[in-house]
This record gives sequence, structure tokens and C-alpha cells, in this order.
Amino acid sequence: MKRKVNHLAIIVSAVFSHILILGFIVNPKMMVSSCLPQKMNVKRILEYEASGSKRTSIDEVTLDVGERLPLAGHPEERMIYILDGRGIISIYEDFPQGDVYELRQDVAIYMTPGIRHEIMNTGNSQLRYAIFLVKGGIMPEGGLSWSAVTQRGVSVEKPMVGSGVAVTRVFDEGSNPSKSEGLHLNIHDIWLRRPQKFSNAEVLTIAPGRATRLHSHYDTGETCYIIVGEGEFIWDDKKIPCKAGSCISYPIGVQRQVKNTGKYPLSYICISSFLE
Repeated sequence: MKRKVNHLAIIVSAVFSHILILGFIVNPKMMVSSCLPQKMNVKRILEYEASGSKRTSIDEVTLDVGERLPLAGHPEERMIYILDGRGIISIYEDFPQGDVYELRQDVAIYMTPGIRHEIMNTGNSQLRYAIFLVKGGIMPEGGLSWSAVTQRGVSVEKPMVGSGVAVTRVFDEGSNPSKSEGLHLNIHDIWLRRPQKFSNAEVLTIAPGRATRLHSHYDTGETCYIIVGEGEFIWDDKKIPCKAGSCISYPIGVQRQVKNTGKYPLSYICISSFLE
């Protein structure tokens, strides 16, 4: 006996399944967080004109759980320093096609002008980071370029400008061993690749009751940001109390020093930028 096939039922079932599939795709409740309104909190804690070089600023940024900053490039050199939380950064292209790096506490990412990137909070708490912005650099014409800068930090008539990205796990002694200046001071480099107006970047850790040497600079502005601990910024004969989240930017010629007045080690980011 031949089995009867209900063609109408099959057609209805297929159409209904197709509708369900389409419904899953277009249902707004199913959309990923990138399509939702962004709640990014940005706080400018240092303005360009208030910096020692007149070309450096600092933003503190907070991303909520699941929040994503879309792919974008920017006209200044940037160094992102992760303060707390977990996430990923995708460089050059949208995730997962870009160069993808894990973000966690004390990871630093340096980028030359124009490098496109997106940042996503993939953890279960807020992702917090500081961005050090240095203006005055040049974006390569025609997209990415691996050329070296003709004269680092100096504006020339026809500079050969290169693109560069550097990712540093700052306190990882295996990949980024520290340098000691006595038992009281440890220094970890933050890597820069093809920098332009950035001169130097590092994290210094000072033992309780100790300080850096009193000194000055005559070729760069110097900006400091406290990661952890409490102490004093010295500016000539002035003492300025500081703690986590405090920053200062010294112009050329100023006598400067950072003191740890607390019970525990004090760590701070220090970047230098060329004046011209």
C-alpha cells in the first residue's frame, strides 16, 4: 500500500521553519551588544594645553560588561593601558579578522596615528583603561606603511612615516624583564614601534619610603599617571599629594621627583613626548 504524503503539511512546515530562522536573525532581542546603545564613560583628566609638551592628553575609559567600541582610527598616537577587567582588542579589522590580543590588567598597547581598532569587554566586570594621546604625528598616505620615520620626533619636509603597533605585558618578567636602579626602584619598558612624537614609555615601581632622583629634562615633556599607591609629585619646591588615578605633566626645565609616602610599593606610568 502506497503511503500518502501530505504535501501541504510539508510546505507549511518548511515555511514555518524558515520564518523561525528569519525571526532569530532579525529579532532585535537577539542582536549582539554592538547594536545596542553604547554606555562608554570617558573622562578627560589631562588636557593637551595643560601638558608639559602641549601635545599630550589622558583619558580614563570604562566599558560595561558586553560593551564594544566599533572599529575606528584616530589622528594621534595612542598608548592604551589596562587598569582593570578583561577584554579583547582587534586591530586593523573587525573581530575576528583583525590582529586580536587579549586585554587584562597591566597590558599596554601602543599605536601610531590612523591604526584602526575595536575594543570589547568580554569579562564579567567593568573594563577600565587609560589612554595616553600624543598629537602632532602623521598618518601614512594610502593606508598602512612599514617605513621607518626619517627623524624620530622631528618634523621634516618629506618624512617617511611608518605604521606601528606594540603590545606589552608590562609585568611579565619572561617577555618584558625589569631593570633595577638599586633595590628601591624597578622599571618595566612599554614597547613602542615606529613612534613619532612619543619619546619613551615605562612603568616605574618605587619601594615605600623611597623616591626617584630629583632631575629635569630639556628635550621632552614628561607625563606621569599613578597606577597604585600613594605619594608626592615634586615640582621644583612644591609637594603635590598623589594616589591611584592622579597625574602630572612636567614641562622642560622643571625639577621633578616622585616619592612613595605610603606603606606599599607605588607604581606609575611615565611617558615622554618631543616638543617639536
